[in-house]
Amino acid sequence: MKLRKFCAKCGKALTDVSKNYKNFLCDECTSQIIPNYIIPEKLTLRNCIYCGAYSLKSKDQEYSWQYKSLAMDDSEFLKKILKENIFLKFDKKFNVKSEFSFENPYLSERIDIKTNIIVKSEEDSDVQEEILIKIRDIHCPYCAKRSGGRFDAIVQIRIQHSKDEKKLEEISTYISKIEEKENFKNLSNFISKIDYVTNGFDLKVSTNAMARVLIARLRKKYHFEIKVSKKLIGVDQEKGSDLYRLSTLLRLIPVEKNDSILFEGIKYSVKSISKNRISLQNVNGGKIKNIKYSEFHEKKWIFLE
Repeated sequence: MKLRKFCAKCGKALTDVSKNYKNFLCDECTSQIIPNYIIPEKLTLRNCIYCGAYSLKSKDQEYSWQYKSLAMDDSEFLKKILKENIFLKFDKKFNVKSEFSFENPYLSERIDIKTNIIVKSEEDSDVQEEILIKIRDIHCPYCAKRSGGRFDAIVQIRIQHSKDEKKLEEISTYISKIEEKENFKNLSNFISKIDYVTNGFDLKVSTNAMARVLIARLRKKYHFEIKVSKKLIGVDQEKGSDLYRLSTLLRLIPVEKNDSILFEGIKYSVKSISKNRISLQNVNGGKIKNIKYSEFHEKKWIFLE
């Protein structure tokens, strides 16, 4: 006995045995599924009044926040976020291609945008639908965390010699560039606060991932002694495990290659600086002395003219 197939939505018998019915739906229900059950009639485009980032929101879902590139016009940006957040998966699932057009796609005017969508299919007729995109100004969750001083990690920058005060300013500028680049890629990465002290500053960093990026970039450009500590800040209510905040101390090595110093009463020239050691060459006998950063910090030495 041959089993009969029925439409998964309306229950009508699927009589054409040679046809491959999409999603077990009859032709009538298939023609309705795109406009009525997949494409939302209304979307909200939220714009952060502080950082300028945008995020789409439907009735049931909020999508990721992202910046609009200055090189991209408003229409292209709207197409981009619609595709990335909704229609890439939609097009792939139904083997269709979605195209967009907009009435008054000017975000600066703060006027709701009418969006016409044409869904093209090789097998079925094209479907046209309209979405209203409402523009709303809000305070994004990342700026809320930033203004509230929320942070997950601390990166401490310290110098050991007064001659490096100018370099400290250089490091601060470099950190600002790193933050700008990483924040553009991911809005959750930022520095919520900077506390200045006598010989450096402390960075209150939003995420551990951002802290790792900062440390890696700084150590690639400068020679730092590094020390890591952690502080218990609470308990994870879901996992029941302890929560720690990591603090990383980056202490700038005060000498550079070819510097002349008096180290423990002997004249040396700085031959090289590796990841965790300094190589000193005796200016008289030529003998090389390798010393760890931590040991160098504890010994007596001065610069020679």
